[in-house]
Amino acid sequence: GRQLRAVRDRLAAAIVEARELHLDEEEVRPAEWQRRRLHNLIQDMQGQVRVYCRLRPLNSREQRRGDIEVVSASQGTTVEVSGDKAVGIVAARHKFDAIFAPGSQEQIFEECQDLAQSAVDGHNVTVLCYGQTGAGKTHTMYGTPSEPGIAVRMTRQLFELIQGRGFSVTGSLVELHNNRLTDLLTPAAAVATIDSRPSLSLRRESEADISCEGLTELPLQSADELEELVRLGSARRAVSAHALNGESSRSHVLLTVKLYRSAEHLAGSGGPDGLPPTSKLLFCDLGGCERLKRSEAVGEQIREAIEINRSLSALGDVIEAVVQRRRHVPYRNHKLTQLLQDSLGGSAKALMFVNCSPAASSAAETVAALSFASRAKRVTNSSAAASSRARTSMVAKARVGSSCGSSLEEL
Repeated sequence: GRQLRAVRDRLAAAIVEARELHLDEEEVRPAEWQRRRLHNLIQDMQGQVRVYCRLRPLNSREQRRGDIEVVSASQGTTVEVSGDKAVGIVAARHKFDAIFAPGSQEQIFEECQDLAQSAVDGHNVTVLCYGQTGAGKTHTMYGTPSEPGIAVRMTRQLFELIQGRGFSVTGSLVELHNNRLTDLLTPAAAVATIDSRPSLSLRRESEADISCEGLTELPLQSADELEELVRLGSARRAVSAHALNGESSRSHVLLTVKLYRSAEHLAGSGGPDGLPPTSKLLFCDLGGCERLKRSEAVGEQIREAIEINRSLSALGDVIEAVVQRRRHVPYRNHKLTQLLQDSLGGSAKALMFVNCSPAASSAAETVAALSFASRAKRVTNSSAAASSRARTSMVAKARVGSSCGSSLEEL
């Protein structure tokens, strides 16, 4: 892994130097495709679906009521739940690609920053944040002005990578609430109540191409414009108060950043590996998952909770089918998974963060969240173990990448 990264980084530096020297793009293109193959190989070696866990500290509310920690990180990649029969907590261990307890926003981004390059190279990239209400999903995804989250940092890097390379960028923000899709950027979303907002219909262009009819896609010139888009749309998200949180997110919100190549840069962009000329980054901040009994939900909140849990179940089924490479992936079982169809599977890269509270009072919700994420992680591991042909191919590609490293020094 380290050797491949070193070769890729030397290759990338040589390409940058060649462009600074104004070499003809036709001369640079073979080296660029070799860099892409190496970068993609490195990402695939980490798994098509990576699963990370972020464990926040006890918050002030939990501390005031004397809550204790029953969840902890162990050995870097394992989360342990301490058993307590008196309150019905069953001991458990869950293993993930990495654990952050809680880790800084910078450390979180360092783990996944390569995915911005994957998007520029033509792969769809998806980042999902999952967990119970108040566990830190939105903080991990968007953060604050002083501590920006994954979505903000990754789009900043994206604009740095595409500078002067003939890309245009658009952004959209969709909310899935009670199985209804609404556009958070349309003027109607600012004045209408949640249920009276116009709903979006899904349009199927092909088996793998699903879009929202009439969706607002705003052109973006910088990461600052994207941050303003997120701020505007987030203020219109469906929230409600219940026993666990005064402002619980009762919906899924999907931020989509699309990349388009300009006409003069399209020549040859399909490349030998057949990647499309456009791609996207999709950031999915999933609604809070918790038990109805503990959240003390009533009326409309019960319906919201049922819809959230139904969509998460469908998402779990899709992830399992994707990483086990089944012939049939049940994307059509829910609108959430239909929206994610071209972002989960194929050559797409996906990263899931499960966010957890360590408090004993939240143990049942934490165990449920960890079990959901472990399901994805287990099937990822079993799929990798069964794929000996893919492993052989990786070794062959690595040899090609290593051998081409010296030849590119000529640039």
